[in-house]
Amino acid sequence: MMKWIKIIFTLTMLSFFSNAKALGYCEDTGVSEDADGVITFTGGESSMGDCAFAPDEYTIKIYKMALCTSAPTRPTTTDTYDVSSCVDVIVSPDGQDVNLAAGSEITLSGVTRPANGSYSYGYLLMANTFGIKAKKQFTNTMHTYQDGATGNYCWTKDAAAYNSDSDSSVWSSPSPLVECGGASGTAGTFVETLDQFDVGQYTAGPISVTNGTLSADLITDANGLLVTAKTTADRLFGVQTFTTPIIVTTDSSLFTVSFGVNQASGIWMTDEGAANEYDVYAIGSGPFSTFMTVE
Repeated sequence: MMKWIKIIFTLTMLSFFSNAKALGYCEDTGVSEDADGVITFTGGESSMGDCAFAPDEYTIKIYKMALCTSAPTRPTTTDTYDVSSCVDVIVSPDGQDVNLAAGSEITLSGVTRPANGSYSYGYLLMANTFGIKAKKQFTNTMHTYQDGATGNYCWTKDAAAYNSDSDSSVWSSPSPLVECGGASGTAGTFVETLDQFDVGQYTAGPISVTNGTLSADLITDANGLLVTAKTTADRLFGVQTFTTPIIVTTDSSLFTVSFGVNQASGIWMTDEGAANEYDVYAIGSGPFSTFMTVE
């Protein structure tokens, strides 16, 4: 019997943005990325457009994945989500750690075949932590915040932080999360906890993605409610509405979930003081999305 589900890491397939490049989304005001993935920044950091790119590795933990015949109700601060119209495809109470590298395919355990039918929605319950390993080259001189090493490369270190830390005006110097220097640097794994989507924002979407829209909410496992403060979430609840429904038939044998992470990393940085030079304090997470098909 063919395996029923596998997760595929795809660097070029999916995007939160309509004009994403294969290597990422560093193509906007003050940012560009060439065919070799080398990034150039120009001007002040606060005036730049978005610049997100593919990490070398991306680690997530999945608890549940399901297909739905009608739209799940998203959580609020007083009511948990309602997924009564959904059938589980994966249930993993302790979570399954998935380390995705470019071009890899990983088969998950604990899989249940959904009943034959048409499913216009899907949902994913996962940890709100992301392990990121990345090394990126720049034409600019990049400084490890604030008094650390400099060079044309920056890479993640073995460290952990909340993404809300990027709002802080007080950082260790040099940063414990990233290092910049020459080509010989070796990347470690930076574990980032996504505890807000923007300052004080704990829900996102719906956002256009391949084959539909994606919405996401930061919740706690204890009560399934939308959080109201940073550093309090421990789960991410995501719902995808499919433009083309997923059809499961008697002949269906393969359910593929593709993770588009060509924009799953971004630079946390500030102006250094010299023109077109920057202080980098982390390489953090950026947007990702999912795409489900059945064969």
